[in-house]
Amino acid sequence: MPKLLLDLPEPTLVEADENGRVDSLTLLDGGNVSVCYDDMQATDSITLNWPLAGSAYPPIPPQNGNDAGCINIYIPAEYIALWLDNYVLFTYTVTRNGDDQTSLQGQVWISLPSNLPQVQILKATDGKLDLSLLCCKDPILYIPSWAFADTIQTIDCYIGGIYPDGSKARLYPFEDEPVTDEDIRLGWRRAIPRELFQQLKHDSELFVLASVRFSRATPYRSFPSLVLTLLTEPHLELSPPDLKEAAHTEFDGWVVNPINTVNGAHITVGYEGICSGDTVCPKSSGTPGPGTPVLECRQPVEGETSLVFAVSPLAIRANFEQTITLTYGVTRCDGSQWSSPERRVKVLGITGLPKSNIEQSTGNRLDLNTFRGDAKGVVPIWSYAIELDCCWMWVTGTLEDGSDYCFYVLEAEPLKAAWLHDGVDTPISRAKLQKLADCKAFELHFAANFDGQCTWETAVEFPVRTFSIEQEALTLPPPRVCEAVDDQLTIWNGRDGVTVRVEYERISPHQTIQVKWIKADGTSLPLESKPGNSDPGYVDFAIPSEAVIQGAGKTILINYIVTSTCKLAPSKTLGLKISVPTRLPTPVVPEATPPATQGGILDLQTFTGDAHITVYDANFDKAWWFAFEGQNAWLRVVGTLESGAPHTINVRMDPRVISEEVDNGLSAVLLRSELEKLKDHSPLTVFCEVTTDGSSSATGAVRFPSLELTVIVPPKIRYENFTGQPTRLISAGASISIPTMNIRFLSGPGKMGISTYPSTPGMLEGQALVFADGLGQAPSHQRVRLDLTFTCKRVKCAYTWNHYPTTVSFYSPSGGYLGAVNLNGSPLNSWIDFSAPVGSVIGYIEISSGDWMYFDFFTFWL
Repeated sequence: MPKLLLDLPEPTLVEADENGRVDSLTLLDGGNVSVCYDDMQATDSITLNWPLAGSAYPPIPPQNGNDAGCINIYIPAEYIALWLDNYVLFTYTVTRNGDDQTSLQGQVWISLPSNLPQVQILKATDGKLDLSLLCCKDPILYIPSWAFADTIQTIDCYIGGIYPDGSKARLYPFEDEPVTDEDIRLGWRRAIPRELFQQLKHDSELFVLASVRFSRATPYRSFPSLVLTLLTEPHLELSPPDLKEAAHTEFDGWVVNPINTVNGAHITVGYEGICSGDTVCPKSSGTPGPGTPVLECRQPVEGETSLVFAVSPLAIRANFEQTITLTYGVTRCDGSQWSSPERRVKVLGITGLPKSNIEQSTGNRLDLNTFRGDAKGVVPIWSYAIELDCCWMWVTGTLEDGSDYCFYVLEAEPLKAAWLHDGVDTPISRAKLQKLADCKAFELHFAANFDGQCTWETAVEFPVRTFSIEQEALTLPPPRVCEAVDDQLTIWNGRDGVTVRVEYERISPHQTIQVKWIKADGTSLPLESKPGNSDPGYVDFAIPSEAVIQGAGKTILINYIVTSTCKLAPSKTLGLKISVPTRLPTPVVPEATPPATQGGILDLQTFTGDAHITVYDANFDKAWWFAFEGQNAWLRVVGTLESGAPHTINVRMDPRVISEEVDNGLSAVLLRSELEKLKDHSPLTVFCEVTTDGSSSATGAVRFPSLELTVIVPPKIRYENFTGQPTRLISAGASISIPTMNIRFLSGPGKMGISTYPSTPGMLEGQALVFADGLGQAPSHQRVRLDLTFTCKRVKCAYTWNHYPTTVSFYSPSGGYLGAVNLNGSPLNSWIDFSAPVGSVIGYIEISSGDWMYFDFFTFWL
């Protein structure tokens, strides 16, 4: 086949500028080569000939052409990196029908990345590499990951320095060092033997240069160089240790409060350049023995910047109010030893020590009446206490004669193991406490050693607790009421008041007696206290009659308190049971007949207006013999309604008894309107109830004898004579409404309604109810219904001019037939009087009449 005769121009790098140059940083994700020629066919196979610079990378695979005449061929970034800082020459080959033809040669200059990182030596700071800070470890040369880094690349390293004799040192720790996958991810880092640096001059200049070779076809290219000052001589600057619990004060420097070191203290050691290979040994110097403990040495672990050393609380307590000195030493991995400056810390004296106490005391008062036997001295366990520490407990006070008194409870007593858990617990002799002056102050003292010695001279005294003592009190019997028999008082015997007598052994004029008369509501009657006396050996207290009466029917608690110079002694209590009053008046209804007699009659027809109820006892010329202002008195009446239901009338709205009523008796209005609700000839009971203590509740009140009466209630009557009503005549189907009834013309001929007719005195006067008006005798009966606007038990009315049969029927409200009255013309004028059967009421009336007649003067008994 004939060879190809194509016109194949040179390829171009798409990202290159018009001068054939490209910034490599624009090709970090690879680049594109543009291939364009005439007569390009989609079946053409086009191979880019990109030089591989001796690398093991595979050739870039061919790709087909297209009819448009141009394709782009992608070049991976690693292929770009082969020619960094160089010209790259490249062509492409077209294969068509088995024949090959290569293009003209293209070229482009690919720049060196402008952001190559500077070489570093880790842990070099402020332009200095201090070998003392490397903890005997090799320095680490570090190059951060760079653009286009790849495992086909290699690294050279050159270090220039000065030997101690002034000659130049030229060191090549790494040559053609390969780049690994880890180097690409984390940066290239290699350890340089420490010995290379130690042979150089101290405080001399150190020059570090690292280079990278991107491919075998290109020379090494340098990273930015590094210049450092090299420090080879060992040195260590230590800061003084700190006591974590200490605080710095303006005048005393470092001070530690023992309250903050109950569980021990902590020495903190931290210094620049601390190394995991260092051995750090702290020292705390104080008083000999426990005050200067031996502390352990420690080595820091990798990453630690400080160490904390525990100091036992025993070392703190042994140095109360002393100064301790803290230091530490460091032995380095190279064998050098270094000592820190001192830190002097003043230990304050212990505070917050508990006060001793007496278990039986109430607050700061010890009352020998509240317990039997010895008292118990207690001290809560205190901070820093250990077994076998010695302690002291003692009491100081005053005897009855005023002289000083002291006795020891504990003396140089070693602490017991149980005390460390529960606190000190020891008996205090009752016999010795009884020697103290009554109601005087005494002090309970306590002291303990903290320095391991058992000597009073070094003991620390705890805060003192002051008590007052109350010696055993008098035994006091209950008081006695002279008018009572034991605990029973008939109230009549106390109508003028009673006498409470207080009598007990060892009664003295130096004592004050306060009697308490405790009312049922819990309050006390104000009584003045009185001095005791030895002759006649008792004291009487007068209780007013009002207080006695207030306790009627109740139990009154009576006791007394004896107060001496320093003590209050309560007596036993007398529960005085006061009887309920008798000789009670009966309420009176003056309008009854007779007015003050059981079974009397209260006839509402015998008086006008309201009735009254009075309560007055003429025997005592007052309302009742035990009446006092402020008592509550209720008057009520119980009767029976017309329906048969019981009905209570509360007559006295404000039950409070006032002064005028005490002298003149009670008088209250019994409303007539309430009495009219009652059933005729029904029983009526009048009650009077009084609370002697002013209680607002009638429960437990004194109930007076009731008054039994019979009430006579006149019937309730309504009238209708049509006076004032206009003349109105209606036909069947119409109606007329007036206040007492609705007149309905149910059926029938002619007219009926309200009209006038010449008078029949007392039976037909003025307007009246007319039937068959003007007809004489109607051809058929008129039916008229009178719907009452109320119910009634009886109806009476007059009829006039009756000539023909007429029927008047009576019905209950629900339509029940009750009865009828038939008229037959004789007599011509008369009266109808109908009463409903017992238990029934009249609701409406039906009249059937064909006669021209009149009905008037209706009377209804409700």
